[in-house]
Amino acid sequence: MKSFRSIILIVSSIPIVVAFPRPTTLRPKTTPSSSLSTSTTLHSSNNGNNANANNNNANNNNEESISIEQYSSCLSPSQERNSIRKESNTYSPINYNRPKWQSTLVTPLKKVGKMAMSKLGKAVLSRGASSDAKPGSLVLMRCGESEWTKTGRFTGWADPDLVGEGVLEIEHAGRLLLSEGYEPDIIYTSRLKRAVKSTWTILNSLEAPYLPVYKSWRLNERNYGALTGLKKMDAAEMLGTEVVQAWRNSLRARPPPMKRDDPYYPGNDRRYEDLTEDQIPLTESLMDCMQRARPLWEYSISKEIKKGNTVLVVAHTNTLRGLMQVIDGISEKDIQEVSMPGGIPFVYKFDSEMKPLPPAEGKISQAHTSGIFLEKPGLLKEALKRTEEWDNVVPGFLNQPATFYPKVQRQSTVEASLLELKEEKVKAERSAITGNAEATVVGDPNDDGQLIITNMANGAPTTSPIDPEDEEEFEEFDARTPDAEDEITLNIQKADEASPGVIKQGDTKDPVVVFVRHGRTPHNNLGLFTGWADPPLAPDGVEDAKNAGRLLKMHGFEFDVVYTSWLQRAIETAWYCVDELDEQWLPMVKSWRLNERMYGALTGKSKQMIANEYGEDQLKKWRRGFKIQPPPVSSYSLSYPGNDYKRTKYVKDLRISLMETINRSIEAKEFQIHRKFPKAESLWDCMQRSIPFYTQRIVPEAVNQGKRVLITSHENAIRGILMHLCEIPEEAMNQLHLPNGLPLVYNVKRKCITLLDDGSGIDPMEVHDFGPAAQYLFRPCELDDDFFDQMEQQALANQEGSSESKEAVAA
Repeated sequence: MKSFRSIILIVSSIPIVVAFPRPTTLRPKTTPSSSLSTSTTLHSSNNGNNANANNNNANNNNEESISIEQYSSCLSPSQERNSIRKESNTYSPINYNRPKWQSTLVTPLKKVGKMAMSKLGKAVLSRGASSDAKPGSLVLMRCGESEWTKTGRFTGWADPDLVGEGVLEIEHAGRLLLSEGYEPDIIYTSRLKRAVKSTWTILNSLEAPYLPVYKSWRLNERNYGALTGLKKMDAAEMLGTEVVQAWRNSLRARPPPMKRDDPYYPGNDRRYEDLTEDQIPLTESLMDCMQRARPLWEYSISKEIKKGNTVLVVAHTNTLRGLMQVIDGISEKDIQEVSMPGGIPFVYKFDSEMKPLPPAEGKISQAHTSGIFLEKPGLLKEALKRTEEWDNVVPGFLNQPATFYPKVQRQSTVEASLLELKEEKVKAERSAITGNAEATVVGDPNDDGQLIITNMANGAPTTSPIDPEDEEEFEEFDARTPDAEDEITLNIQKADEASPGVIKQGDTKDPVVVFVRHGRTPHNNLGLFTGWADPPLAPDGVEDAKNAGRLLKMHGFEFDVVYTSWLQRAIETAWYCVDELDEQWLPMVKSWRLNERMYGALTGKSKQMIANEYGEDQLKKWRRGFKIQPPPVSSYSLSYPGNDYKRTKYVKDLRISLMETINRSIEAKEFQIHRKFPKAESLWDCMQRSIPFYTQRIVPEAVNQGKRVLITSHENAIRGILMHLCEIPEEAMNQLHLPNGLPLVYNVKRKCITLLDDGSGIDPMEVHDFGPAAQYLFRPCELDDDFFDQMEQQALANQEGSSESKEAVAA
C-alpha cells in the first residue's frame, strides 16, 4: 500500500489538502514560525485570491509588519562573528599555529608594526598618494548538474551525486578561469556531495589541489522542506503552477516543513553533528537561505577579499543568489530576475571600500548585478546539447555517476626517457627468443638481423631487470633476517568483527587513527626520488587509493576529519578514500608538515644516476644514515619549495630565514619575508616536523576529542609518527617499509597497529613487505582497563549462567 504525503495550502482562508504518493508520510509543522510561508506571500488580499497578486504586492502593510527575525536566527553581530570564527577555526585548512614563545614575542611587535604602518599610511595619503591595498576578486560558481537536477526534483539538502554532464560543466568553468587568468587563493563550498566534487574537479583543472577549502553548511542549498525529492512538474500539476513558483522564486514564501523523522531531515545526518537543533532548518524561504549565508560573507569571505585574495565560492543556485543580493543590495522584487547558470563563473571586483565595481564596457553581466560572466550564457548549453547527441549513440555517457579522474601531468624529459626505456625493456623481454641455452636474441639493430648477448662466464643470457626494491626505496635495509624469536604476530581485524572505526549510536566515541600511504605514482614506478616534487597518482596508484577506501568501508569505518600533505598524490589518495566511504564532506587539513622527506639535489633522479654522480659509497651513506642529509638544492632551483609561491603563502608555522629575506628583498626591490624552507632533509629532519604536527595539532584537535582521524601522507612522514606511537628505535627506522594504499589502524587506547582483513584469506605478510622492522610495528596490544572490565563482566555472566543451570538441575 502506498503512503501519502499531505500538504495543506491556505488560500483565501480556505484550507485545501492535497495528497500524493511519497515513500514516507509527512505532515507540515503547524507552528506559526514554520507553517506554510507564515500565511504571508501565499495569503490572498481582500480583493482576490490570486497568489501572483500577492507576489507583486510584496510591500503591502501585512508584509511590512513581518520582521526579518521571523526568517532568520536572532543573533547579534558579535554572536554571528563568533560563530563564524568558531566554524573557521575548527579543523582550519590553514595552519596559523605558532609556538607559545613565538606568539608571546610576535603579538606586541605586530601591534607596534600596525601603529607604525597606520601613521605611515596617513602620511602617504596626506601627500595625495593612493593606497597600494587592492582587494581581490570574488568568483561565484554553481556546482555541476546532479542526478536529481537532471530529473527535475527538488533537491535542497538531499545529497545526490554529480552526473557526467555536471562534470563537463565544471571542467569547462575551470578552462574559463585559466583563460582569463583567475587563480583562486581560497575556496568556499558547501557540505553537499555535488558541490564538494565540483570543487575537486575545479582544483584538478587548475592543477591546484593544495588550495585550502572551507566546507560550510551555510553554503548548502535552500532546504525545500516536505518538497524534497518530489518532481517539480508533479508538484506543479497537483498544487498549481503559481503556488510552486511562489515557493521557488518568492523571497519570503516557505514550502511546508519536513518532519524530524523524514529520511531527508538533516538532523539525522552526522555531517551536521556540530550544529544545534535550531540551526538545522525544517524548511526555508529564499530569505532564510540568504540570512544563513550572509554572516559567512560578512565575517569570512569579505575579509579574505580585503586581504587581496581571490576567493572562489562553489555552491548552489539559491545560496549564490543570496550572496549576490547582499553584495549588490538587490531588492525583494528584483532578486526573482537574478539567476545563476551552470558552468560559467560569475566574477565580482571591488574598490577599496569593498563596494562592487560596475562591469567594464563590453563585458557580459545580468540585470541588477555588478558582476560579469566569463562567457555568454547559452554557449555552454548549446555545446552540451551536442554532447547529448553523443549520449544517444552511447547511452549512459552523461547520466552515469560522476567519477573523478586525476589530470595527467606533463612529463619531464627524464621521466619520459625512463618510461620509454622501461617499456622497451619489457617489450624486449617478452619478445626474446630462447633458441638454445647459450644465446638470447634481444633485438635487431644491425644489418645482420640480430644481436646476440651472452654471459661470457657461463654462457647464460644476460638480463638486467629492474630491481623492485630500487623502484621503491631510498633507504637501504640491513642484510639481516629476523631470528626465530622475532617471529611476528599480526593484529588483524576480521571482517566479521566489531571494528574500532564503527561507533554505534549511544556508545562512547573511542578515538582511532588510520594511516594510509598514498597510492603509487609514475616516479615510484620509474625509481625516481620524489620528495617534494608533485606528480599525480598513476593508474595503479588510483586503484591503491580506491582499494583503501573500499577496505575501510567494508569494516564500517566512519571518520570525522582528514589530515594530508599539500602534495597532489596524498591529496588525491584522500579524495578517493573519502569518495569510496561516501564522506566527501569531511574537513580536510592540508599541511606541509606531512610532506615527504625533502631529497634536495637528488630529487627527480634514480639511484643509478646518483651512484654515477656521487659514487656508490656516498649513496650508501645517504641511504643508511638516519641523520645524514643529501646535498641541498640551490635557493633558485625549481626543486626548492620556497620558490613555489602559490603554496608558501599559506605557511605561517615556519621561522623566517634572515638571509633569504634579505636576498629576495634586494632582488625584488621591496621588502619580502621569506621563511626557512628545507633545502634537503635527513630522515630525522623529516620526523622533526611530522611528529610535532601529530602531537601538537592532530592530538589536541581531534584525538583527545574522541574523533576518528584519517591521515593520508607519505612513507617518511608516517614513519616518524609511527616511531613516536610504537616506540620504534632510530636504528630500525630505515628498515621499515609501508606499502602503498594499505590502511594501518592505530588503536589509541590499546596502543597497537591493526591490519584489516580483506576477506581473501591470504596472510598479509605474504602480500606486503614491511621490512625487517615489522617486529616493532606489530607489537601485541596493551591490556587496558576496558579489557579487564569486559573480562570481569564476562566472568560474572558465566557465573550467573552456571548458577541458573544448577538450580534447573536441582528442580
